[in-house]
Amino acid sequence: MLWERGQRTLVMGVLNATSDSFSGDGLADDVAALTALGCAMVLDGADALDIGAASSRPGHTEVPLEVELRRATGAIDALRDKVEVPLSIDSTRAAVVDACLTAGARIVNDVSCLADETLAALAGRWDAWLVIAHGRREGPRGDDVVTEVQAALRDARDRARHAGADSERIIIDPGLGFAKTPAESFALLRDLDRLRRVAPVLIGPSRKGHLGAATGRAVTARTAATVAAVTAGVLAGADAVRVHDVAAAVDAVRVADSIRYGLGADLREVARVAYIGLGANIGPRQKTLCRAVAALARIGPVVGVSGLWETAPQLVTDQPEFLNAAAAVEVGDRRPTEIVRELKAIEEELGRDRGPRFGPRRIDLDLLLVAGARAVDVDGDIVVPHPRARERRFVLAPLAELAPDEVVAGTHASVRDLLAAVADQPARRIAGNDWWKTASP
Repeated sequence: MLWERGQRTLVMGVLNATSDSFSGDGLADDVAALTALGCAMVLDGADALDIGAASSRPGHTEVPLEVELRRATGAIDALRDKVEVPLSIDSTRAAVVDACLTAGARIVNDVSCLADETLAALAGRWDAWLVIAHGRREGPRGDDVVTEVQAALRDARDRARHAGADSERIIIDPGLGFAKTPAESFALLRDLDRLRRVAPVLIGPSRKGHLGAATGRAVTARTAATVAAVTAGVLAGADAVRVHDVAAAVDAVRVADSIRYGLGADLREVARVAYIGLGANIGPRQKTLCRAVAALARIGPVVGVSGLWETAPQLVTDQPEFLNAAAAVEVGDRRPTEIVRELKAIEEELGRDRGPRFGPRRIDLDLLLVAGARAVDVDGDIVVPHPRARERRFVLAPLAELAPDEVVAGTHASVRDLLAAVADQPARRIAGNDWWKTASP
């Protein structure tokens, strides 16, 4: 289930496949750039990606149907096989929604407050989630905007149910900044708990005008204001947030959730981090490692990637040099055998041939250690920390960039100390920590 109340706040990344975005980040027909941005958002911790191919900003120019269809379906086609998170289509047109659900989208994001009930019928037919956003203001405005928006969203929710949407898959959005004054947007943000009586709530404060009214900042300089609004929204009851700056929002959500749900000392267990070693010495080495980093997001958010190291083979020397790196991945409560099983599946997808031991590798993924472990963990035939990691500089050097002070269970020594003991082994750092973002996927 995508939304579960009382678990944690989800983060949805905004992808604008339009040339008329209010936030200035529209990518129009540049599918490659949009795909790269979407993959980066998932690595930063996004739980879903929301794709819009027609602007909804005030004074926008209407996009022809065929253009919106091309851009939206092109984006979903490109992202569908590259990310594991649900894809959302942000559109008010039934033809676009139908085409995108057919292409693989699993969330419908309607900013019209269900002006066209066909969208609800399509969501029901595809067993998709339906986000209903309040964006219109009809009739006289009262003094209590929260009551007004609550009533409109309750009516839209009921109409959606009648049209065939699954009542357990309806989300509401108060439409911050849509046909509302800054004061009204802040009032809604302050009183989200009343709206949650209708359905789970998603908020989209990212870079909006009411943040500019409060800070005087331009659209492109509102990341800090967005983080503040996200934090306030989570503490006020939001179940999900829709943002442009995913990494900053994920950090804000984790802190706010720790307060809201009382995680406190249990936070380490909730966000348990595993360190994965990556290596390749045949084929397009850097390209394969780049694809491997992206694939690790299936296991959990990738919260760190080391620089890129080149090392000579050690045990079987008659083979090409290796490229090596390490990645930190949040693994929740997965056991080592589960993690290794997923690593092997990624290796197979990337073309690993199970050749001779210590021989050439198109891709090699190893579970090195789990942060905070106080003892060696033996799970079936899997041993964590990796029993040979402490002997190899090509493992320890990348790992030391991510967790230098992590104590390796079974040694009573830190990664930094173990690296010092093998400092004479040859290895050289050939690229910084952004190599996996700039390499061709």
